[in-house]
Amino acid sequence: MNRRAIAALSAAGVLVLAVGIWALLRKTDRPVTSEPSPTITTQAPAITEAATTTATTSAKPLYIIGAWEDRLAVFVPPDDAPDRIYDVYLSSLPEDQQQRLREGIEIYDEQTFASLIEDYTS
Repeated sequence: MNRRAIAALSAAGVLVLAVGIWALLRKTDRPVTSEPSPTITTQAPAITEAATTTATTSAKPLYIIGAWEDRLAVFVPPDDAPDRIYDVYLSSLPEDQQQRLREGIEIYDEQTFASLIEDYTS
């Protein structure tokens, strides 16, 4: 065999090896699916698991909109302290909304979060 053919075969072998390694690394980057972990309830005052989703939901909420010192607050689980506190007093809201906020409203997506915050703060 001449040198050019050996070089071509070597280059092809290196390319195949590189693609194989790339595919293997890509496969291991995918998250392993297993049993979902249970939802974590925060220990912040007046915050409990909310009833905004069905009981079969096992995903962790991105946010919990609730009450902190009688004001609207946003919690990011699993933190007990509020991430944000708004100058919206619960006493200025209807009684049913006050109760929902005292129980805590679990939010699972950014769109719902933005919509609820806009509703409560406008």
